Amino acid sequence: MLSNDKLPTKIPIDRESVILKHGGIGIKMNFDCDIVEELQRVGSELKTWRKDRLVYITKKEFYDFIFELDICIIEMYSILDYLALELTEIFNLTKVKYFTDLERAVGLNVGIKQEVIDFMRQDWFKFFHKMRIRVVHRLPINLLGLVHDDVWEFPFLPDEPLKSKSPSKNKLEPLKESKKWLEGVFSFVDEVCFGLGKELF
Repeated sequence: MLSNDKLPTKIPIDRESVILKHGGIGIKMNFDCDIVEELQRVGSELKTWRKDRLVYITKKEFYDFIFELDICIIEMYSILDYLALELTEIFNLTKVKYFTDLERAVGLNVGIKQEVIDFMRQDWFKFFHKMRIRVVHRLPINLLGLVHDDVWEFPFLPDEPLKSKSPSKNKLEPLKESKKWLEGVFSFVDEVCFGLGKELF
């Protein structure tokens, strides 16, 4: 598996090439690029201001941002689930409904299975997976931020997504993390499909 500092995918991507290479999954990948771009646009509109000791935020833009972040997480994870369904058909797997089921799938190519296991052990994926669980269960995403004088630092993701009250000591910015997740997912799909091509042809 490629380390995060060597991920080949860049945004914007060559959309036609992605669709030609990955078909239905490529269409979903392109769609997720649109969502990340929209997340960036909405994030740039977030504003805060201070009156006396109170800090105010542009509420509509903030809720728009959270809404786009929810969609981003769900759709990005659906790329992995869609890939799992394709692998299920190719290898005639049983009891595989979701991406995480591939780790225990009987009959899956050994190399691809190891790719899945290595991928799921990465710290960023563990965090992303917990965020996806949070969104699926319709728990609100807690975004914390810091205000220094009149400067508002971008909202941070919780350190532990599954806890209702979690600190943000790591200060993970949603937009930066979304791009990292997208590049990680794209790289994984590329590697699995490359391995699959060698296996089948």
